[in-house]
Amino acid sequence: MSATSLVFSRDEFKSRLQKTQSELGLRGLSGMLIHTPENIFYLTGYQSPGYYMYQCLVVPASGDPVLVLRRGELSNVQTYSWLPESQVRTYDDTNDPVALTADTVREIGITPGAIGLETGSWFLPVRNYQKLEQLLGDFRLTDAQGTVEGLRVIKSPAEIAYIREACTVADCSMQAGLDAIRAGVNEDEAAAAMFSGMILAGGEYLGMEPFISSGYRSGNMHAAWGHKVIGDGETLLLEVAGARNRYHGALMRAAYTGTPTDEIKRATEVCIASLNAALEAVRPGATAGEVDEACRGTIERAGLYEQFRKRTGYSIGVAFAPDWGEGHIMSLQRDDSRVLMPGMVFHIPPALRVPNRYGVGFSETILVTETGCEVLTKLPRELTIAKGVNA
Repeated sequence: MSATSLVFSRDEFKSRLQKTQSELGLRGLSGMLIHTPENIFYLTGYQSPGYYMYQCLVVPASGDPVLVLRRGELSNVQTYSWLPESQVRTYDDTNDPVALTADTVREIGITPGAIGLETGSWFLPVRNYQKLEQLLGDFRLTDAQGTVEGLRVIKSPAEIAYIREACTVADCSMQAGLDAIRAGVNEDEAAAAMFSGMILAGGEYLGMEPFISSGYRSGNMHAAWGHKVIGDGETLLLEVAGARNRYHGALMRAAYTGTPTDEIKRATEVCIASLNAALEAVRPGATAGEVDEACRGTIERAGLYEQFRKRTGYSIGVAFAPDWGEGHIMSLQRDDSRVLMPGMVFHIPPALRVPNRYGVGFSETILVTETGCEVLTKLPRELTIAKGVNA
């Protein structure tokens, strides 16, 4: 495998590993067991849609990490990762991967004591935790959630470059969806256009499916295409991400078939104004709560908070299903005192929904810069007027 097969330089991967190991030392941990696919990718470059099978990166506080994974995935390590085969332990489908993990901890000489775990990982089920606790009886399993995520929140120039590419994919996908919608068309056709636009623009498999909903369904959060025929005089809410080398950028837009009502016009104006206010508040030194206040406050003053009632935005970057966001790392939400820093990337998606009636929403993926923010998604921030029945 040549270095050109890696999505980041070896030096960048080594720097990430060194920072992780330094953090383990500061926390008094002799090592860490990493089960989260995004964190494994971040440290090694290894990726595969087969992450639903057990995998674990065993990281000592010093020395070389070892990746435990299904034997069939070894070629993906060879393709995507900087890890040599000597730093990989594989199991067959009939073997016990948790036992192999415990054996690997001892094999590479991690000193008994406190060893970190991601207790919030979706990929460490209770039974595996309990088995690790049993097999590593001379270790103290310690919550180390956030060790790697704390490094991921500020993106490197190379990461930002991939997010820019992902945002271009999202723009293309969204434009294809907006171009496809009109009264009388099935939501499935618009969804197919979005997928086609995404893939033809170079998009890769997503952390979460695109969303497209019309009429009453547009008022329901996370409504994906549902075989409904788009009617005349209906709102449509579309949200999609693009992915490049596992890095995501997301975008939300709203549309209306025919002439929008005064209620829809006002909801659109308030929603766009709240997004603009959030963007104006983004700058180094501002807190996540201040950005949320700018967005949410605009909606509250308009008397529409009951249609909002959520966080303003979330960090976005590396993602595998089931989510394209990094909200578990950092969110823009009420009273959050975390400070924004250059290199952070957020998806800011204010939406106003009346369940089972209508919904409008507009979003951008943005980069915190040295002086403010840069909007990475590029489509016009406006309600798209689609053709009605008689158009």
